[in-house]
Amino acid sequence: MASPTSTRAAHWWQRRSASSLVFLAVLAVLGLATVAVAGQVADVLPEVAKDQLGEDQWTDPLGVELVSGFHLVHIPDCAAGAVTRIALWDAKSKPYWEVAGAPTPMTSFFVGAAPAGFLEVVKFREPPSGAVLRLVVFRRVGGVAGIRYKTSQLRSKRVVSGKNLTSYTVEGFQKSEVCGGSPGDTRIETETPTETEPTVDLVTTTTLPA
Repeated sequence: MASPTSTRAAHWWQRRSASSLVFLAVLAVLGLATVAVAGQVADVLPEVAKDQLGEDQWTDPLGVELVSGFHLVHIPDCAAGAVTRIALWDAKSKPYWEVAGAPTPMTSFFVGAAPAGFLEVVKFREPPSGAVLRLVVFRRVGGVAGIRYKTSQLRSKRVVSGKNLTSYTVEGFQKSEVCGGSPGDTRIETETPTETEPTVDLVTTTTLPA
């Protein structure tokens, strides 16, 4: 009978330490591949240009609501699609925040919080007070949806949208057929002001600088 010392040592892949190292290496490779894919998605998508008059060149409108200090973005039903990239830019298209991911249908999201399955291409940084913001959503089909606004123009329990920012009820904006028309289309269902609620809180029209 062979002595214990003569027993052959276990194969390297059967050792616990070696198996753990292989597992960690596989995780690292998967992580790097995910980041690389997200970066490629961001690189191949075009920027949203402005014409000679400074008008934003996006296809459909977005709406933004103020919720406990956060910007809640609404995508109207007529602009629904598989989203691949979201970006918050300054007036010159420099990013304050940007995320990218696999095509994912969504109707709303919070600015600064990456939707499930999305990776941050640019980590969120707080825009300066009074800054003009350009928020854009890239869809796999249907082009780009966007909005230009300032934080001071947002309203609680109201969605602002359009070239000349106007506020609407959340439900009214979500179901309205505003896509392909002019921002601020009268087909949007607005809430009728009450006697105790000033009109300025419900309908705010402001032309932003180019």
